Amino acid sequence: MNFNIKEKLKKTFSKEHLKEVFTGEEQKKHLKQGSYSSIMTVIVLAVIVVINLIVAQIPTSKTQIDLSTQKMYSITDETKTALKDLDQDVTLYYIVQKGSEDDTIEKLLEHYDELSDHIKVETKDPDLYPKFTSQYTDQTVAANSVIVVCGDKSKVVSNSDMWETSTNYQTYQTQTTGFDGEGQITSAITYVTSENNPKVYWVTGHGEASESDLSTNFSDAVNKNNVEISDLALMTDDIPEDAEELVIMSPTTDFSEDEANKVITYLENGGKLLMFTSYTGTDMPNLDSILENYGVKRSSGIVVETDSQHYYPQMPYYLLPNIQSDDITTEVKSNYILMPVAQAIQKLDSYRDTITIKSLLTTTEDAYIENDPENSTWSKSADSETGAFDLGVSITETVDDKETQIIYFSSASMLSSQIDQAISGANSKLAATALTSMCDVEQTVVIPSKSTSYTNLVFTQGAVNTWSIITIAGIPLVLVVIGVMIWMKRRKQ
Repeated sequence: MNFNIKEKLKKTFSKEHLKEVFTGEEQKKHLKQGSYSSIMTVIVLAVIVVINLIVAQIPTSKTQIDLSTQKMYSITDETKTALKDLDQDVTLYYIVQKGSEDDTIEKLLEHYDELSDHIKVETKDPDLYPKFTSQYTDQTVAANSVIVVCGDKSKVVSNSDMWETSTNYQTYQTQTTGFDGEGQITSAITYVTSENNPKVYWVTGHGEASESDLSTNFSDAVNKNNVEISDLALMTDDIPEDAEELVIMSPTTDFSEDEANKVITYLENGGKLLMFTSYTGTDMPNLDSILENYGVKRSSGIVVETDSQHYYPQMPYYLLPNIQSDDITTEVKSNYILMPVAQAIQKLDSYRDTITIKSLLTTTEDAYIENDPENSTWSKSADSETGAFDLGVSITETVDDKETQIIYFSSASMLSSQIDQAISGANSKLAATALTSMCDVEQTVVIPSKSTSYTNLVFTQGAVNTWSIITIAGIPLVLVVIGVMIWMKRRKQ
C-alpha cells in the first residue's frame, strides 16, 4: 500500500505532469473561459455604473412618483407657469442644521431647483453660518425655513408659515392640518421679482365684514399675491389716487349719498370694484345706486332653487349655481360653488350701450325669488318670480380709454370659513381670483394649502335622494333577488 501511495505522489508531482497541468490544452481552455467571464463581469459593472450616473442626472420629479393623497411632493401648474415666465435669478436659502432636514420641504425645494434655470437652492447650516440670516432679517429664523432672495429684495418663509396647525380642545394637543410650502414659496418668489405691489382699499364704516372675518383661505390667497390692503373710511376720506381697486364687503347699513358719489366718480375714471352684498331685509338706496349706475339691481328677496341637483341637502336657499365660462371662473370650473342666502342680480331695462354685463354664476330655470324668507315655507307659489337668475356678474365699461371693472357677488356668506371649507376652498379661490384679476398683479398665484387630514365631498340634494333610494331599496332588493335565485336552484336539486 505504501508503495502505491509513493508511486502516485511521484507521478503527480513529476516534471512531465506539472508541465501538462499548466500548459496543457485543458488548462488553456479553462483559462480562456475564466478570462471571458472576467471581461464580461467588468463590462456589466461598467454598464451599471454608467446607468447610475445617467439616472443621477435625471430630475427627481421624473424618477420619483408622488403617491400621497394631497400630492404633498408635487408642484402645481400655477407654480410651473410662474417659474416658466421667470426672467430674474432667485436664490432659495434653506436654513437647516445638517441631519435635521424636513423631508417634505427638501423635496419641494428640489422641484423648484429643477424647474427653472433662474432658481438656485443653497443650504445654510446656522451652526456654520451663524450670522447669515442677519443680512435679511432682524428676527430669529427657525430651522427648516427658507429665505427667498432676488437682488436687493428678500422674504423669509418661516417653517411655521409652511406647516398649518390647529389645537384639539378635547386633548389640548396641537396637530398638523396642512402643508402650504408651495403657496408660500411661490408667493415669495413673485414678491421679490415684482417691482410694485398693488394697493387695494377696503371700504369701512357701514358694518362691513373685515378681512379677518372671512375664510382664512381667502386672506391667504390675497396675501400670497402680495396685495396690500388698507382700510378706507369714505365718510371722512377721499379715495386715494394710488387705489387700484376698492372692496365693498357686505355692508349692513346704507352709504350716504356723498359716499356713493365718491365710489361712482372713482369708477367713472376707470376704477375697479369687487363687491359682495348680503340679504338684510333693509333698503339701501345709496348703495344700490352704485350698481344701478352700471346697469344692474339686486332683488328684494332671496333666490330659492327647486332643482335638487343645484342646492345643498335640505337647504334650497343654499345654492350650487352653474359656473359660466370666463377667465375668472377657469380655476373653479370643475368645482362646486356654494352660495347661501343669495339675492338675484337683475339687469335694468335700459343702461348705457358702453356697458357690458357678463354672467359668472347662474341658477337654473327652476329657481324663484322668495320675498319673505323669514316666514317662508320654501315652496314656489303662482305669484313667484321664476327663471334663471345671476348670482355673480362681471361688468365692464370703456369710455375715452378708461376701463371700469366691477365684479359683483350677491352672497357674502359664501366667504365664511364654514361654507368655504364645505367645498374645499373653491369659494375663496374664486373671490381671490376676482380680486387679483382687476389688480396690476404680474402673476396671479392662488395655490391653496394641501390638507394633511381630509378633503370634503359635496353632495347635492339630488345625489342624496339617489343614494338614499339605492341604499334603502336598491341594495336590499338585489339581495332578495339573489336569495330567491339560490333557493330555487337548491330546491331543484
